[in-house]
Amino acid sequence: MNRPLATSALALILGAGPALADVTPAEVWQSLQDSYEQMGYAVQVGSEDASDEAITLTDVVLTVDGEADAPDMVLTLPEIVLTAVGDGTVRSVVGGQMTLESSAVPEGDDEAVGFSMTMDAPGNETISSGTPEALTHDVTMPTLTMSGRALDDQNEVPLTATLTGVTGSQTVTTAADGASTQTFEGRADALEAQITASGPSLAAADAPETETEAAPDATDAPEASEAPDAPAATAETDDFQATITIADLTMQGDGTSPAGEVNFGSQPTQALQAGFGGKGSFAMGATSGSFTASTLTADGSRNDSEGSFQAASGTLAVGISKDGLSYEGGLTDMTTNLTATDMPFPIAYGAAENRFRLAMPIVASDQEQPFALTYVLDGLTLDDAIWQALDPEAALPRDPASLTIDLEGTALLTQNFMDPDFPQPVEPGPDGAAPMPLQPRSLTIKELALDAVGATADLSGALTFGEDPSQPLGKIEGTFGGINGLLDTLVAMGVVPQEQLMGPRMMMAMFARPVEGNPDQLQTEIEFREGGAIFANGQQIQ
Repeated sequence: MNRPLATSALALILGAGPALADVTPAEVWQSLQDSYEQMGYAVQVGSEDASDEAITLTDVVLTVDGEADAPDMVLTLPEIVLTAVGDGTVRSVVGGQMTLESSAVPEGDDEAVGFSMTMDAPGNETISSGTPEALTHDVTMPTLTMSGRALDDQNEVPLTATLTGVTGSQTVTTAADGASTQTFEGRADALEAQITASGPSLAAADAPETETEAAPDATDAPEASEAPDAPAATAETDDFQATITIADLTMQGDGTSPAGEVNFGSQPTQALQAGFGGKGSFAMGATSGSFTASTLTADGSRNDSEGSFQAASGTLAVGISKDGLSYEGGLTDMTTNLTATDMPFPIAYGAAENRFRLAMPIVASDQEQPFALTYVLDGLTLDDAIWQALDPEAALPRDPASLTIDLEGTALLTQNFMDPDFPQPVEPGPDGAAPMPLQPRSLTIKELALDAVGATADLSGALTFGEDPSQPLGKIEGTFGGINGLLDTLVAMGVVPQEQLMGPRMMMAMFARPVEGNPDQLQTEIEFREGGAIFANGQQIQ
């Protein structure tokens, strides 16, 4: 199971100011080392110049050796200066250009893959105040610039990203036994990122070999800070460029760390069982992005494409504890545009809302645990060019479409999801199939609804499952509107021949019945009974 690299790296960068600081620089640095080591990182210091009022550290290197399929990571901070301000607070500053490198050797491969990155945060500082048992750390970074590339001697993938106006505050409370809780909040005025990629075309790889200039050895590759822009596409290369801009980023969250030697980095399940947990949420203002791409096709021609997207706002939230893992996010008022030389017409669409949520158990138990899945796409509209291609006579209604999926239930998790060897092989059951590590026990369909092209469907119900999930017990009810009208319209458009409607109409008659007084409104009741029997509107169909 991969260590949460992005989260850990960000915590290390921002936490280069004291994570568990005290009132003197020496105690600040000791607490900082302790906190990193509890996270599973080794700390090395090139040199240390200490006095009662200040400590200057140079060539600070934090490393973690990857376990299982997790990558190795090395974060280097050229200088950290911790100074007693004189009012009971400590000021910490990271000087110089930080570097971060992560690499791993995939199973069955001899070469490492990963990335290297430099980070510059001029003017950064962290002010720590309070008491050793309850510390508040106020972070300021006017800019944080990241520049990096993939560790690849064939493909060029440089990336740059800049955060501006970064501020944050973290409060850490430590108990006598070493357990701690923390809360944090922060914001950034804007994020701007650019990525470029160029490398040998897959189509060119299948062509006859031609003499080309040898690629430089990986050891001669330039440092991330010296890396040039990716080269433009040639006859035998593919390339890709993209930019993204996000305004008004905010984040907040909280977490708990248990006492003892267990840390989440190396022993995630044990840490969760001991009380480790946390949650964080991110919010974004106006978001926009664009891309261009050029790829070589099998016939030797090039396929050029470009696209863009915008959204008024967005959210993302994650949470983890022994009770489960949750992940959710969404965008509002989004639009997308896409064109390509091999597309018959441009694609453009928009939606008023697009959001999702996933919650699931991650610690094995012999007791049922809850899960949930939600997806909402509301106010979907298609560009006139798409409608003109699909329905030139405007026979179909073009009202905004919507889709809602809202499910929840319980399941039995027989293996720890966070363990590196998940899922572990198990002995086959009586039917010859190996049991799944996540076995459903109940499912509630809170809402399953679709509204598009003049037709609607709305389903709900509840099912329970025994040892054989293929034989549930329970009932699903639903209503359908506009189905007959939609079928008639498709016949009139010539999409479906009249004689081919007999099968669909027979299926509708088997599973649904007209609502009294409204023949275009259908309703259904599907009941699952003991022994695998299935009834539709009181009639047994299996």
